[in-house]
Amino acid sequence: QTYIGAMNEKIRRQIGISNPFVFKHISNLKNIDNFDDIGPCVILASPGMMQSGLSRQLFEAWCTDKRNGVIVAGYCVEGTLAKHILSEPSEVVTISGQRIPLRMSVDYISFSAHTDYEQTSEFIRTLNPPHIVLVHGEQNEMMRLKQALLREFEDNEDLQPVFHTPRNTQAVELYFRGEKMAKVMGSLASQPPKNDHIVSGILVKRGFNYHLMHPKDLNNYTELSTTSVTERQKLHCTVPSHLLLHYLTQLSPDTTPIMVHGQQALRMFDGAITICHSFDSVTIEWVSDGVNDMYADAVLSVILKLSTDTKKLESAAEVKQELIHKKRDLPFPEKVMNLMTEMFGSQNV
Repeated sequence: QTYIGAMNEKIRRQIGISNPFVFKHISNLKNIDNFDDIGPCVILASPGMMQSGLSRQLFEAWCTDKRNGVIVAGYCVEGTLAKHILSEPSEVVTISGQRIPLRMSVDYISFSAHTDYEQTSEFIRTLNPPHIVLVHGEQNEMMRLKQALLREFEDNEDLQPVFHTPRNTQAVELYFRGEKMAKVMGSLASQPPKNDHIVSGILVKRGFNYHLMHPKDLNNYTELSTTSVTERQKLHCTVPSHLLLHYLTQLSPDTTPIMVHGQQALRMFDGAITICHSFDSVTIEWVSDGVNDMYADAVLSVILKLSTDTKKLESAAEVKQELIHKKRDLPFPEKVMNLMTEMFGSQNV
């Protein structure tokens, strides 16, 4: 009654007239105290193995009368009452330990939702698995199923699975080939493969198959797409352009002055970082990824350092430029000595 909206149209129409789940001769029994045992009836009671609960109480109350009957409607584990009465014993033991005669009829009808042998074998034949682990059922029944399946597939050269029938808590170790095969697709497959050549791309898994492709081919061969995030950070900065260029060149020797939209700018790290410099601000722009983010952090550190101590750093830059110009006029041996001294110290050269 709660989930009428999820049912078919016929049920939804019927519920407006009368509730189709309210039956004339069927009612819900909350517990045995609400049951008046005054005439013939059929009770669907659980648990199915009759170890306790309502099914056990009703069985003990009715089993001594031959006019009554019980139908076991599912799988029964060895050692349970339901499994015991299927062997038709003359008496049973109640929960309290009393022995009482068993005179009622006992029948078995399988209402199990599990597959039978034919369905199981067809399922195995369709999947063709290398290993099959039987885990549900008694040991004797599992061994019977294993032997039957072995007989069925013994003449099939294309299907020779290994069957495992572990006991409870027994570990099963299965070993599979660790390497995986991937099909190269798109632009990566335009060139024939070469020995020792490393192919780099994005590995896409579809079901049990793997495909390797260039990121730009994702839209063509999958429902995935690629995006890029451009980050931009603006800082207050009144550092002169020549001083900014000097120190950023120490960080990245390929720093190049350019013009962006009529404004002075610098390009660094093979074009990964662009710095636009105006009178009172600096704007850092880059396409975000792991490497470019580190570049941007380094550039940001230099600019912040320049902004906090511009005069001192400007003087240091001028002194360094003078030293560079002086060193250009020195003979080559002295240049080498100066270089080695700066690297290793005067005491070690």
